[in-house]
Amino acid sequence: MSVPTQRTNVNPSGVPSPSQHMTAERLHAAVAAKRSVAAEAASEPRSGEPWEKTNKITPALSRVDLRRLAYGRRAASRKILVRYSGGEKYGLDPIKLPRCARCGQPVESGVGVMTDGEKARFTGTMLCGSIWACPTCSAIIRHERAHEVALAIGNHAEKLRREAADQWQADHEGRQLPPELAVSDGFGYYLFGTLTLRHDRTMPLAMTLDAILKGWTKLINGKPWKKAVERWKIRGFVRAIEVTYGRNGWHPHIHFVIFLDGELDNEQQRAMHDWMLDRWKTMVERVAKAYRKQDGNPYNVAPNDEHGIDLQFKAGKDAGTAAAEYITKVQGDKGSVTLAQEIARGDIKDGRSGSVNPFQLLDSGCLGLSDFQREDLWLEYWQATLRRRCITWSRGLKEDMEVEELEDEELAQKADELPGLVGYVVSNKVYKDVRKRTPELLADALEAAEHEDWQEVARLLPGGVILNDEQQDMIADGDAKPGDFLPLPDSFQDM
Repeated sequence: MSVPTQRTNVNPSGVPSPSQHMTAERLHAAVAAKRSVAAEAASEPRSGEPWEKTNKITPALSRVDLRRLAYGRRAASRKILVRYSGGEKYGLDPIKLPRCARCGQPVESGVGVMTDGEKARFTGTMLCGSIWACPTCSAIIRHERAHEVALAIGNHAEKLRREAADQWQADHEGRQLPPELAVSDGFGYYLFGTLTLRHDRTMPLAMTLDAILKGWTKLINGKPWKKAVERWKIRGFVRAIEVTYGRNGWHPHIHFVIFLDGELDNEQQRAMHDWMLDRWKTMVERVAKAYRKQDGNPYNVAPNDEHGIDLQFKAGKDAGTAAAEYITKVQGDKGSVTLAQEIARGDIKDGRSGSVNPFQLLDSGCLGLSDFQREDLWLEYWQATLRRRCITWSRGLKEDMEVEELEDEELAQKADELPGLVGYVVSNKVYKDVRKRTPELLADALEAAEHEDWQEVARLLPGGVILNDEQQDMIADGDAKPGDFLPLPDSFQDM
């Protein structure tokens, strides 16, 4: 077994820190509490705005189905990348695989199934930490990034409330603070936007991604941007890239949210809209000069007035966390989506009519494409997104909004270090076979573990060991690893 590199995210034994230690008794109580909360939530009517016009996310799929999709797509991607790396020539996986093709591979003597009564995960496996090209890590990272944006929006609203409250008290010494200044719900001003460019099937993704990213970089730099920051009280921004594929080829576009420290009236909003549209068109046209077709003619990527930019101004903390009208809730649940989720969750959104997100290209029959066409497109996407940043913040905004600075791989690792107990351990051989041939069963095993149904886990991943409370606590205390409880092979028992 190869030793993981230093950057490989591994949690071999699933041992939590002392502050995260959970006894078996507490785990069972957590499972019971989860079931009670779930039953109560299911009995309550759904609340929130319906957003009837929306249909842009993978149609209502349960959390279980989404996880099964993710594991199946990860296996499909791995198969493509193994072939790309020359593995099938010899009937073996190549020694050096792309990082996202190694995601989920065992790195210890056994694979544990851990749960805290609410969530479950595997231990003793590596995470690739790819937000672009790994269906499982992307879901983890984007979920955490969405939390970061939500935290920043809340902290921004609270900062503005404190500033307003301090000013009011300075002007009204000795008087009681008005109720509207005691809570932050009415504070916070945000500009939600989407930037796009003209595209067609002749344009390679690497070129359109370069164009849109360089156009954005030019947009937010220089004296005109500095003047805009002062004019419209811009505190900072969060920018995310979303990519879809459809009948007009690859379509990368930018979603962003700008934090404003003051409210803009209608005239100011129109002025900001016109300025951003004009500057965006100018910057994209400028960078587009560097790209030419094989015949020497330039590509036409310049956006038009109708589709180049879409801006929506939001006021108030709740409005700041509301979604654009054309988005439905993350996980396919019908209802409103938060601004944080719209910015960060590019992994489950369908594109506009007739287009799909890149992970859907891993599904057989997608858009009527042949397997060879889908594989070529997936390889193009994987190569074009390598070493690019998907979600970025303006300089200083994270620190200002008290959000921890973490890389994608660190976020994936952090999520993988949640406390819990290992209730089942399976051999690497069985796990690797399931991971390769029937990966959806891994998702089913996690679902069973979340319900503490270890007999079902054992049925899905046969040949392993259901651990008792004492064994679970030994692993949690760091006195043993999951693989220590696997039976020895017959060849060793006979020695």
